[in-house]
Amino acid sequence: MNSGYRRAYEAFERLASPQHDGHLVQTKIGPSGRIDDALLARDVDGLVRLLAKLPPGREQRDVPLGPLLRVQWVPVSGDRATGTYLEVACLDARLSPTFLSLVGEMLERSDSSGRPCVDEIIAVLDAWRAALARSQQELNRNRAIGLFGELSVLERMAEQDPERAMRAWVGPAGAPHDFHLTNSLEVKTYISSNSPKVTIHNIDQLDRPDWGMLHLLAVRIEESPTGETLLDLIARLALHGVAQFAIAERLGVDEAVLSENQRRFAVQETRLYQVTEMFPGIRRSRLDKSSLRGVEDVSYSLYLDACGPSIDPFQLDRILEEL
Repeated sequence: MNSGYRRAYEAFERLASPQHDGHLVQTKIGPSGRIDDALLARDVDGLVRLLAKLPPGREQRDVPLGPLLRVQWVPVSGDRATGTYLEVACLDARLSPTFLSLVGEMLERSDSSGRPCVDEIIAVLDAWRAALARSQQELNRNRAIGLFGELSVLERMAEQDPERAMRAWVGPAGAPHDFHLTNSLEVKTYISSNSPKVTIHNIDQLDRPDWGMLHLLAVRIEESPTGETLLDLIARLALHGVAQFAIAERLGVDEAVLSENQRRFAVQETRLYQVTEMFPGIRRSRLDKSSLRGVEDVSYSLYLDACGPSIDPFQLDRILEEL
């Protein structure tokens, strides 16, 4: 039998071939003799799902995960498989290779142990969750600076309407832009005043929303002994009605991770742009499908001096009001 990893990747390739008709397509990938013990499925948007069968007589259990994976128990009935399955859905297509590695590890373990796939996927998820928790015990400097920029904008919105501010803050959930309701705002931070540049992390970040406008806010942030910590910002957000636990939950980290970061930052410069058709940068709307075949994890530097004249930063409050 092929290895679990190879079966996972081959199944993924099979699911990519058919023309989707708006329905979920799936294929069996379980171990020999119990092939329907696990299914791999792919929806019309290209998102991948694993379904692991619950053995008869067994009770369902909670399997808590972070924001990038969704877990639920679902009934399955049909010619291909029947029963109750644990569905683990990858909510970000860019993470499909990592997700397939998780599926492959589950199959390898089930092949070796003979245990049901549902038991092995729960064990793998527990191990991965523990590893992710360890990696999140410290915010690195770049991540802390980026978060400082986002929370600064969140605070400005929360001063007027904290519930609206949290609805608009969609970046941590994997949305193309950091803030979006009808219009969108993407927040970028940078640290150098010499040829300032920001990093664009995917080909959707500079595409405007349907029927809306997109603005780019670039903030130069420096570490400063007289600056503020993330906790200082979060404390003020709490005064405006946004609790620390809500921010931590949105980011998928423990509250202690936010509290323990003692770096102090200060905003040194702000540049605000409206992203129009003339604005530079790579974006999906300018590329055809053939250009994107086999492409993932697009990331590049955008020099701000090439972006044309900026908008008066005092316009930011108006832009946030019209978001």
